[in-house]
Amino acid sequence: MDKLLTYVGGVLAGYALTSMPVEGTFLSSVEPILDGVGMLSMIVFSGMLIYGGVKALIGK
Repeated sequence: MDKLLTYVGGVLAGYALTSMPVEGTFLSSVEPILDGVGMLSMIVFSGMLIYGGVKALIGK
């Protein structure tokens, strides 16, 4: 159960990175990097959630 919460937290953190408004702040220059890291985080942690679900369905 702890891994599930970790993966869901990773997906939510990735979404927060992609939707965080940084215009007009000192972080505006790194906005493309934040978006890339956020998208990568959502893809990786969503894949792990899917893998864990399939593994649980198979029964291993």
